[in-house]
Amino acid sequence: MDSAPLRQRVVAVLLAWASVALVSGCAPQSPDHTSWSDQAHQSLQSVSSEVATVALLLRLEAQHKVPGKYQQVVAQDSESAVGATMDSFGGEQPEPRDDAEYKRVTSLMSDASDLLSQVRIAIVRRDEDAYPDLLRQLEGLQSNLTRAEERVG
Repeated sequence: MDSAPLRQRVVAVLLAWASVALVSGCAPQSPDHTSWSDQAHQSLQSVSSEVATVALLLRLEAQHKVPGKYQQVVAQDSESAVGATMDSFGGEQPEPRDDAEYKRVTSLMSDASDLLSQVRIAIVRRDEDAYPDLLRQLEGLQSNLTRAEERVG
């Protein structure tokens, strides 16, 4: 009995399974509206928390209560956390009715990431003259994030 056809079929089935696993493993998540809204709310809360942390850092720096290296670590950690939140949330596939809100949420997260990068750069450079304006921008962004949280929550 020739086992070559059997081996070919087994190989074909294994290749088909591998193809399905690869394709399904790369597909974005598609939560329903309620799940997506919950994820958007949690992501906005996380980003908002990081923005608030960096704003507090700048307020404390104005009072000379934070060592320079610690400022850099906090700013960098907050920036990294926002990036991770953006990566996670950005991989979600919203329902069509959530497209406009998805764009608003991801845009706000991107704004937060950009602003936290600016703050980190200013802190590393010890550009203390930039801190008051950056703090104002952080506070304005914080307000926008809070409104977005309320809208999706």
